[in-house]
Amino acid sequence: MNRALTVREADRQHLWHPWSPLDSNHERLVLVEGDGSHVRDDHGRTFLDLRAGTLNATVGYSHPTVVQALSHQAGRLMTWDLAEVTTLPAAELAHRIASLLPPPLGRTLFCNSGSEATEAALKIARMWHHIEGCDERMVVLSYADGYHGATAAAIATTAAPFRREGTGPLPNGYAHLATPRCAGCASGTHHEHCRVPGAVEWEEQILAIGPENIAAVLVEPVLSVGGVIVPPPGRLHDLRALCDRYGMLLIVDEVATGYGRTGRLFGFEHDLNAQAAPDIVTTSKGLTGGYAPLAAVTVRDDIYSAFARDPLLGGLRHGHTTGGHATACAAALAVLDVIERDSLVAAAADRGSQLLALLQMLTECVGVRDVRGRGLMIGVEMASIELAEQVSRAAQDAGVLVRGFGPVLTVAPPLTISADEARMGAEVLTDAVRAATTVAVAS
Repeated sequence: MNRALTVREADRQHLWHPWSPLDSNHERLVLVEGDGSHVRDDHGRTFLDLRAGTLNATVGYSHPTVVQALSHQAGRLMTWDLAEVTTLPAAELAHRIASLLPPPLGRTLFCNSGSEATEAALKIARMWHHIEGCDERMVVLSYADGYHGATAAAIATTAAPFRREGTGPLPNGYAHLATPRCAGCASGTHHEHCRVPGAVEWEEQILAIGPENIAAVLVEPVLSVGGVIVPPPGRLHDLRALCDRYGMLLIVDEVATGYGRTGRLFGFEHDLNAQAAPDIVTTSKGLTGGYAPLAAVTVRDDIYSAFARDPLLGGLRHGHTTGGHATACAAALAVLDVIERDSLVAAAADRGSQLLALLQMLTECVGVRDVRGRGLMIGVEMASIELAEQVSRAAQDAGVLVRGFGPVLTVAPPLTISADEARMGAEVLTDAVRAATTVAVAS
């Protein structure tokens, strides 16, 4: 039995794939290596990755700068529990993140995943209100179609049945704001006739709950898993104003959008400035470029300082053994170096505009409902989940990988993708969509 067959047998018999049906007859790829914007499987086939793994391979595969940083740190000190000591990479990375965010966002707690970052951010928000003498402030508001992770509290922040069904009882203290998309046209694109929920509807919801009961509002600048929904300009600014008016914290989930994905370093920068920044920001995927698990929760300095008054510890009663893993932090520092050195934020804006222009022509196809996006985060919404799956499989057969979730295909390649690669990927995806929609119409 050769090695590839052994891997496939082990996969079929022992590996449990998340977010995947158990009876899938689709033969899974066995990926063995990657380089730049491409990955290769065990049969030697090369694929252009238009999904950046899961939106996390921001600087591409096998980047020498990051690989060297990982190897160097692992050979010195892989990690240590930050409750006991500090390490050079963790301290340096916390300082680096503070320099990238507007003050007073100056203190970072590290954890291991976006879900953990959500849990920590919510815990910090509620504990801060408790320390400030506002024990009744426990409710967290979030977009109904948002997604902030797969752990218990994170799941409670979404209203999507696909992610909630059968997981209860879920924690109490969560309510959902109307998602800023047009319910009438079921589109993430906003036309003149669209009525997209905003400040008026949100304030009504806040007053119905009672602002004195609300701890925080948690939102994504662009809804990722929810369908690559791009809120109209000003919606995040409206939420900031509502939070200021009613004493709530604004938590911005930049797990998918942070570190260049939307054509700005952080997605909130499209709507907010240094004078109206979030109170807490969570990041993960792009932070290490997929080279190691790491997430960051960055808070205002005064929120951090308040925990000195915690009566049980005088600090934050939360953390994980490998939160702030030294080798992961070293990888993150290298990724941030590459993003800055190679001007990848500007590149994401340029390549994103190119890809969006090419893919928007797909709206002429009968089976395509919408094409929308911001930077290198683009969604192609198909008429059905089945049609989206057909397109995804056809694109893969032609050597291009996209991410499908429900009826929306997400195009989010590494920020290092070239103009030629972007053009080729768009051509393959266009051919796959046209072929699938032609068959669908004919049948």
